[in-house]
Amino acid sequence: MTTTMISNPSPLTPTGTGHPAYTQSLPCTEESVALARLSVAATLRAWGLDDLVDDARLIASELATNAIRHAAHYNPDPEQRGRFRLKVERPGDHLVRISTFDRSRAVPRLVQAGETAESGRGMAVVDAVSCRWGIDPKPWGKGVWAECTTPDHLP
Repeated sequence: MTTTMISNPSPLTPTGTGHPAYTQSLPCTEESVALARLSVAATLRAWGLDDLVDDARLIASELATNAIRHAAHYNPDPEQRGRFRLKVERPGDHLVRISTFDRSRAVPRLVQAGETAESGRGMAVVDAVSCRWGIDPKPWGKGVWAECTTPDHLP
């Protein structure tokens, strides 16, 4: 996917959910995948959860890529694709939930990608590095989330 649009993301915004959480609205462009990784890493480091940064960045990368890919399918014009929302939550001392929200109703699923396939492994990666993941259907689209926890607190 090639794009000529580079947008500055909105700053991380605290949310009032009762536990620490940050959200960020990002454009549906390839550059947003790197911004999502950086945002997740910065948030986890601020929370002192450095042990989770690598897995959480990988999860954020795959979820952001899916959100962008679904937006591209829905609207191939990069300037009209809109935005997706990245959310990083800390529902427990050692648990982090990374979510993306987009306007597509297409549901990600685990697939067996062939050895030469160039795509199709994203949710398998999320499944491998998260302790659990899921989908929250919305009237306007969906949320896809994955949780990871510190190694000493695995379920």
